[in-house]
Amino acid sequence: MFWDRKMETLPREELERIQMKRLKWTLEHVYRNSPFYRRRFKEHGITPDDVKKREDISKLPFTRKSDLRETYPLGMLSVPRSSVVRVHASSGTSGKPTVVAYTKKDIETWSELIARCLTMVGFTSKDVFQNAVNYGFFTGGLGFHYGAEKIGMMVVPSGTGGTQRQIEIMMDLGVTGIHCTPSYALHIAEVAEEMGVIDDLSLRIGCFGAEPWSDNTRKVLEEKLRIKAYDSYGMSELFGPGVAFECEMQNGLHIWADHFLVEVVDEEGEPVGEGERGELVVTTLTKEAIPLIRYRT
Repeated sequence: MFWDRKMETLPREELERIQMKRLKWTLEHVYRNSPFYRRRFKEHGITPDDVKKREDISKLPFTRKSDLRETYPLGMLSVPRSSVVRVHASSGTSGKPTVVAYTKKDIETWSELIARCLTMVGFTSKDVFQNAVNYGFFTGGLGFHYGAEKIGMMVVPSGTGGTQRQIEIMMDLGVTGIHCTPSYALHIAEVAEEMGVIDDLSLRIGCFGAEPWSDNTRKVLEEKLRIKAYDSYGMSELFGPGVAFECEMQNGLHIWADHFLVEVVDEEGEPVGEGERGELVVTTLTKEAIPLIRYRT
């Protein structure tokens, strides 16, 4: 199923053309509006004009999480503060938190990405979607909420905790889809079993992320909750959730290549060969507030 069939089924040649067009826009945008990137580019003796083809991206410097921390809170903005309509932030458990900002258009783009993800796994406007994650600084809450609403689903913003009440709401409203961490989904299944109401649930799809989980966990969730369980990938720095998602085949994640340019590099920052392991490096192509160039994840 497709939310935006044209963009999601672009021929490779057309997709690469759009990637380059958006990459050039992003580089010019940060060079003109971000003191951080303008300084970084000058330190490396490069300008946006030096990137004429995809391979030239290797000339650009990497961006790291430490850059976001060192410029805390909003030192990497590429728009005026007056254009920022929302911020999210990491927990800061491993150091200074990283703050991410969004313009109105960023929020719209992010919602579109989530709508693609949810449509891809079979959700429609007829579904009832329980969003059982934190709605605070964590990006997962509002990210999924806006995308689900864009599809037209009834959204239940249940947040976390109060598991017995969550299950009662699922039964009362006929909830058909849920988004939460896999560990919380396992807990929901355990409590529902204790309540003796597994057969009264209408769940059919579960979207899980924000923590590592295994194929065995997927199998347990699907058997206990009688759902299809899908993996979600995202990072706060790259909008949040919605960067990549599984489809109904459940055989790997699809990254939205019209919004993110992806490289895989070794420890030295050099490209790895096809099929080799490496570190994911992502360049945002459509973010306005805080675009990231060659972000080492």
